[in-house]
Amino acid sequence: MQLPSNIEDLFTQNFNGFKSVKLRTATETVVVENALRRADLSFQTKITRSKKHGREFVVVLVSPEVAHAA
Repeated sequence: MQLPSNIEDLFTQNFNGFKSVKLRTATETVVVENALRRADLSFQTKITRSKKHGREFVVVLVSPEVAHAA
């Protein structure tokens, strides 16, 4: 997975009022999590399952600097 130079640019979606990104594989999720750790940003990872989309990994930024209200 090719990451943008600014990791925060990857987070274009919204999850409970926070910037987030949905990923399809655990490998992509680990790459993003490692980049967030190197950038010293707080995050949470949630795994969602549905019949329509299957398993998705949602990485949510919880840093106050990058969070925004819904």
